[in-house]
Amino acid sequence: MQNCWTVLSGRAKSKANDIQVLVVQARARVTQLQGSAAHIEKLRLDYVSRYQLAQKQSHMIGDNLAYRQFLDHLHGLAERVQGQLTAALREYEAIKQSWADAQREQVKMEAMVERDARNTAQTKAKREQKEIDAAGITLFNLR
Repeated sequence: MQNCWTVLSGRAKSKANDIQVLVVQARARVTQLQGSAAHIEKLRLDYVSRYQLAQKQSHMIGDNLAYRQFLDHLHGLAERVQGQLTAALREYEAIKQSWADAQREQVKMEAMVERDARNTAQTKAKREQKEIDAAGITLFNLR
């Protein structure tokens, strides 16, 4: 028979495991966005070097505008990714805090299960001792 503490302990463990999955997903999202930001920065540096190289050579104004437009586009993209990264980091920290809370709750419930088992064992031992004492008194009175 399961008592309430074992059920609550199971639920706390299940919740901690579910939140751990969310932590892993949030961390993967942060890592993905960091990779995107690094890739955009690499593209930006590459195009800046190409733009500077193009400035040293004769070129058409259209080429110059295309470089600038692309760099502006990359800048906007980098800002958007940075915003998403900031939001993802906040979400990751919040989920990590929830996971820590869930783990504390799980430990608390496991402690309650152990305490309940200890109390049950003590109650059983007291009952058995009373039965032994009663049997001893009955035996003594029969003499």
